[in-house]
Amino acid sequence: MHITEPLPGEKRARLVFGLDWRAWPAKGAKDGRSRYADDFGASHYVEMKLGDEMIGGFCAPDPAELRRVSLYSGAARIASLERVRARPAVLVLMQDGQRVHLVHVVRGAVRNDEVVTLEQARKRQTDIAQQCQRAGLHLTLLSSGESIEAGDEPFRPAELLQQKKVGKLRRVPMGVPNAVVVPLLIGIGGFAVKQIYNAFNPPELEVQKGPTWTQSYNEAVRQTFAGDPPLASALAPLLLSSVSAVQTNRAGWQFDQAMCQAHGVCAITYTRMGGSFEDFAWAATPAMQPVTFAANGLSLTAGGPAVPKVDAVSPTWQGVWPGEQQLVKLLQTPPQRLSTVPTDLKSFGYVVHIEPAAPLLATPPPANEPHGPLIREGTWEIDGYLWQAPLLARLPSNMTLETLSVKLNTSAPEEAGKVGIQFVAKGKYYVVQ
Repeated sequence: MHITEPLPGEKRARLVFGLDWRAWPAKGAKDGRSRYADDFGASHYVEMKLGDEMIGGFCAPDPAELRRVSLYSGAARIASLERVRARPAVLVLMQDGQRVHLVHVVRGAVRNDEVVTLEQARKRQTDIAQQCQRAGLHLTLLSSGESIEAGDEPFRPAELLQQKKVGKLRRVPMGVPNAVVVPLLIGIGGFAVKQIYNAFNPPELEVQKGPTWTQSYNEAVRQTFAGDPPLASALAPLLLSSVSAVQTNRAGWQFDQAMCQAHGVCAITYTRMGGSFEDFAWAATPAMQPVTFAANGLSLTAGGPAVPKVDAVSPTWQGVWPGEQQLVKLLQTPPQRLSTVPTDLKSFGYVVHIEPAAPLLATPPPANEPHGPLIREGTWEIDGYLWQAPLLARLPSNMTLETLSVKLNTSAPEEAGKVGIQFVAKGKYYVVQ
């Protein structure tokens, strides 16, 4: 949630963005409002009537922020604009410094009310556009801000001042809704009768049984692969290609290294080569934001390429996974067994580290409990140069990628061409026992 500065001409009025919005039937509106306020732990709300439904936003501002001010919902004011209500779906992106106020309205109802970064705004815009396309809704983009791409129409922040009485936040009324009182009384009566009955007929004590070893193992497998760990052979070459395409020198700063996780955006570190922070900030693209400058003035970190989505390693593939010893033979050097011909790709600088695999569960299976093949997990690391990326593309289907770091080595040996791009790839592998 974000509260703006005082509105022009209304020094005690401020706008609020980032509320949680829900809809409920207009009949029995008090019960719906109370239920959602309780769910969100909200102290204040704003609501609008739309046909047979009530549309409400909820928040819990700090009491210090409420002193001598009146808060108004920015999303409610946007949804009440005539040109927004006249369209099936509208997305408003309004830049405020390094943050963006994002409001998505569908047929007059607020669907999204968010405060995001510039980078997040671009991704959310794509997601919302895809949602509208799937729902058959024409999306109109209204934008405001120098770092926001031009939309279908411009949006002027002054439009939020046209209806000064719209969207005022009110305190959630205290009290228990009627829809809760009646079931509560019935429940209390039933509980009293049950307690009296149990006093004369005590139930037999039941022994609590925990999950079986097989159930615990299946849960461990589910958690291990729940995050869709990316296939190393698919993701690592793509990341190396994306990072190697990054401009090496920019405004007096030289690429030093990149760090990529399995998801999100890579972080690029640059080293000062005569430039200044102002030079780099001026030359940085929106995709490189936010830029973080080191206190010593010798380096900075900026956003890099986005990590692409690739196939994930799945336990359903375990039938074709190589065994642990077979994996060692495939990866270890010398000779470089991943080459089609041993002389095609030298093993210079290509080093493989494999840690022994361990069971997913520390406790072994009971002797009297039957089970199928069991998955074991180990870690791996491969260090090499960019020109050895084809080796990564041939990694087997039981290896996931967790991190990939890329560094520019300006004093590489002759075999690497004197200037080489080195990488360190790390991840996990899975074998069947």
